[in-house]
Amino acid sequence: MKHLFVLSMLVYSSFAKSQALAMTNEKMEVAVFAEGNWEIRKISDEFNLPQTTAVTENGAQLILYKDKTWKYANLKDREAFENIPVNKQLFTKPTSADSLVSSERADGGVYLDTKKWKAHQSDDIRFSEYQFTGPDASELYGYFYCINSKKENIEAIKNEAIGSILSSPNNSTLKKTEYRTVNGLPMFHIYYSKKIDGDRFDFLDNYFQTAYGYCHISGYTYSNLVAKNKQEIEKLINGLSKAEQVNKNQQAPVPPPQVYK
Repeated sequence: MKHLFVLSMLVYSSFAKSQALAMTNEKMEVAVFAEGNWEIRKISDEFNLPQTTAVTENGAQLILYKDKTWKYANLKDREAFENIPVNKQLFTKPTSADSLVSSERADGGVYLDTKKWKAHQSDDIRFSEYQFTGPDASELYGYFYCINSKKENIEAIKNEAIGSILSSPNNSTLKKTEYRTVNGLPMFHIYYSKKIDGDRFDFLDNYFQTAYGYCHISGYTYSNLVAKNKQEIEKLINGLSKAEQVNKNQQAPVPPPQVYK
């Protein structure tokens, strides 16, 4: 159970960091942004080359261009970042879903089968709004949150999600990405593995754009258990949907005065 409330914090921190530091061959320190641009960190540095190569603090190889844009030097990484397939299958929440948990931040929520998953309100809303656990001893986990950080489109969300994986090649491996339609909403789907605290986990995530940001759900387990549990994790993340935003600060209506006869 140690991973229930710790892993979502670690993974969210990685995703939220849309900026990475890199060093060029000319020993110039730069900041690289998920949106696809970069900037020089030190005022004393200048860049007058058509392009150069750089390595991020986590080992990702990049090509930096004079117009302040960048691409991954590794062709496989570049293809994964730029060419996202569209899955034409229409995904929906499982028919067994009998419960809904909703966000406090946006009009999003998760439909889940309470016979298979338990929902727990998070102790720290900065990293997740709800945590999920599968049946006892299943080692299945998940988390859900919405962020009020406006994104231009679903591609901008994709850039950050993929960037957080490709920027850490020593710890993360990208396995699959696609755009898909889930419960009538355009979503970005990503499947990857990540080494955390000495253990390797496989994650399946869905994202959709909201008026003021995005909603995200992740389902995960130990990598050696994913083969037999992937279908159940898919059912969890396909529960992500539009839902009425919860307002926990809303005052309950005052009951009418009792009339005694």
